[in-house]
Amino acid sequence: MRIKNVIISLKLPKKYDILIQATVLLLIAFGTLMICSTTVGKTAQDTMALPKAMLKQGVFICVSYCLMMFFANNFSLSKFRKHYLIVGAVILIALFSTRFFTEVYGSKAWIRIPLPGMEVTLQPSEFAKVYLIVLIGLFVEMAGHRRLDFWSIVRIPVLFFAAMLILIVLQPDLGAAAILCLLAAICFLIPSHQGLRQKQKWVKWLLVIGSILALLFTSNIGIKILSEIPFLSHVAQRIENTINPFNDPFNTGYQAINGLYGIARGGLTGVGLGQSIQKYGYLTQSDNDYILSIIIEELGIFGFLFVVLCYGLLIQRLFYYAFRTKSEGYKVILIGSAMYIFLHFALNVGGVSGLIPLTGVPLLFISSGGSSLMSIMSAMGICQAIISRIRRQGADQLPNQRIKKKES
Repeated sequence: MRIKNVIISLKLPKKYDILIQATVLLLIAFGTLMICSTTVGKTAQDTMALPKAMLKQGVFICVSYCLMMFFANNFSLSKFRKHYLIVGAVILIALFSTRFFTEVYGSKAWIRIPLPGMEVTLQPSEFAKVYLIVLIGLFVEMAGHRRLDFWSIVRIPVLFFAAMLILIVLQPDLGAAAILCLLAAICFLIPSHQGLRQKQKWVKWLLVIGSILALLFTSNIGIKILSEIPFLSHVAQRIENTINPFNDPFNTGYQAINGLYGIARGGLTGVGLGQSIQKYGYLTQSDNDYILSIIIEELGIFGFLFVVLCYGLLIQRLFYYAFRTKSEGYKVILIGSAMYIFLHFALNVGGVSGLIPLTGVPLLFISSGGSSLMSIMSAMGICQAIISRIRRQGADQLPNQRIKKKES
């Protein structure tokens, strides 16, 4: 069905990638199962906890699926070019509005919507990540092979990136800020445009310097420096907990220790679905940040390998199509979406396992939370729209040619 050139359909476009679609649905089903399992641990305090959680998850899945289908059937760079200012403005307003809501775990990163018997939260920073990826892809594609200087190509993406980063840091949500910076850097390094080459070298050096500084801050000297900076003192505390969570086992190290207990208890095959002990009050974020710990406790290493294989398949398929197209805008979006999945996975697994400080980054498709699910499903819909065009029109069809025709 069409309404003013907008396709309304619950079917994906022709030539979509069936492996990506099947993997996405499999991960969502698995995540829903694990959310159901972890929520059982909350029924001692609230007998309606499970029905509420399932209702919220069901609504989020329906909305997310509709978003994926909408973008899969309607997204194009030429259409996005007409609306990117409005979409960007809405995201910036949403990021700013979080300051007027209650602080949770030291951060004002959520818009809280009260409903009868429950509360729904939205995290605008998740949508900012997908928006930034697509915005960079658009301007890279518009540049094409024209002789443009660096600032002419990246001016608008840089301005939006800076505004979003400032608002996210002020929340403060350093995990989301770190992912936003890494995504911007990765997407910026993909194009081969002559006007970007010199600055791309600078970005590579910044990534190297950032990695060295990250290692430095895990030392005693680095921890001492961070602890003396007021808005970074909690980061120093998280680093100390990562090095040795037993320094403060009943306070700041409590969650980390119980997360490791769950992983250790699971072993190779796990204790069985629904048989976790840690979800009964020991892990307060068992359905979100620490859901991986419950997965390994109940399903063992095999449960973890299932998640790894699904993520690996998604990333492989996105890279596969990125290398099949000559469109650098498409490459930015496909590789950026793949790295969005990978970075969330790496930071979540690293934090839960104690390899790096916990950043509060959810496990995409699996952790509870409507914002992360809606944003990644939107990204998958955009990728399916791009893949459909690549497969139907051939790798040699460049979208910037169609954008130029629209301009003329």
